[in-house]
Amino acid sequence: MNICEAMGMSISHFESILKMTQRELKEHLVQQLRAHDYEPVCKSGFLYAEGTVPVLLVAHLDTVHTHRPDIICCSEDGRYLMSPYGIGGDDRAGVYMILMLMRECHCHILFCEDEELGGVGARKFTNSKLRPEVNYIVELDRRGRNDAVFYHCDNPDFMEFVCSFGFKENSGSFSDISVVAPHLKTAAVNISAGYFNEHRPHEMIDTYAMCENVRRLTAMFWQNTCHFPYKERVHARGFMFGEQSSLFAPMVERPSRAATCKLLMPLPEETRLYMGQHQIGSAPEYRMDRSGNLYMYLERLNAAVEAEGVFACDAGGHPPVFSAVCEGTRFLPVYTYEEAVERLEGV
Repeated sequence: MNICEAMGMSISHFESILKMTQRELKEHLVQQLRAHDYEPVCKSGFLYAEGTVPVLLVAHLDTVHTHRPDIICCSEDGRYLMSPYGIGGDDRAGVYMILMLMRECHCHILFCEDEELGGVGARKFTNSKLRPEVNYIVELDRRGRNDAVFYHCDNPDFMEFVCSFGFKENSGSFSDISVVAPHLKTAAVNISAGYFNEHRPHEMIDTYAMCENVRRLTAMFWQNTCHFPYKERVHARGFMFGEQSSLFAPMVERPSRAATCKLLMPLPEETRLYMGQHQIGSAPEYRMDRSGNLYMYLERLNAAVEAEGVFACDAGGHPPVFSAVCEGTRFLPVYTYEEAVERLEGV
């Protein structure tokens, strides 16, 4: 069984979505949302549905291709899809991923029209009275398999949280969240939707990548988090789109700042802990982040303190491997030793 079968992806349904016009797709999505206990708000330029999980999912309904992809070619193993007319994975792949995600997580959903014309639908949404209260925003409108693009949003805690699930930060120019995130004052990321060579006739969709990211995002959405505020990126060394904005931009370096929250994994029970040559503690008291740093878990505070000088390994001397989807992995506040002592005294 491949990952698409395991995740319940319907290739026939996906192909029908690829062949719809923007108007047909919007009408189809209204029915899909109602079938999953949403009450969609259908307006000129966008389709919104309020959820119960405090995450806003975003995708756009239009494509750049003018010819309907009536012919769809599929690789022998069913993994890759193409069309001689351009298949429109940007962003029909993102639309279908949201349909998969809403089966497991009742998130807020925003489908925008005419993103390829400059975010027309997103701007109409920001001019409406709708203002969902969510902890963060995830758009599914990025090429590739593993990218996380934050555009002008510069919240280190949020970036750490997203990348803890295996995504890699990359740069980009514009998408609907470039408009929506500042309006809602909420951090946002654009995640790979499995398409390649977008805006060209030889565009291709990797359905395995779509399903793998649905799996990772499902695990992310079940994590309890605080609200991640939108923080405007400070341009450094004249770079555009998070890198060079102009030759005359001020030479400003982003100040270093330790994250206040981290995604931490409990250590396996058989893990051995050492400080120097001496074995110490027990694994259940400790957590690990994706960089391999260790933390002592403080149950009374439901938080953690970084454990300096402590090394973890198994009986063979191998360090544990971090997994964002390991049972018990969750987002925890991280305090300095002094902060933890002060808070414990107040408990």
